[in-house]
Amino acid sequence: MKAIICAILSTALIVPSIGYANSSDDQMERITVTYRTPFEYALYQYTTDMLQEFNQQVRVEIQLQAKLNSMQMAKEQGMMINELSKMNKPNKTLLSSRTLKSAE
Repeated sequence: MKAIICAILSTALIVPSIGYANSSDDQMERITVTYRTPFEYALYQYTTDMLQEFNQQVRVEIQLQAKLNSMQMAKEQGMMINELSKMNKPNKTLLSSRTLKSAE
């Protein structure tokens, strides 16, 4: 009787681990490695840099356009003050280059 109970318990413990081992292949993570020639890598890097610069420029232009639209609405409503007119001038240092100049 004890031998039958031990056999049933050991079988019950082994069966779930066998089922998990079979299904783990489907869940395995796969990594694909793409090898590039030096020219392809340089082209990829150049394209990535250009897209980053373009995205940065678009963000700056969106902020500038939003500021100008806000000022135009303020003018239309008659709420224009001197501080708003000073903000009308675009900051060309951000648009001209990506480098920051040190404060001396």
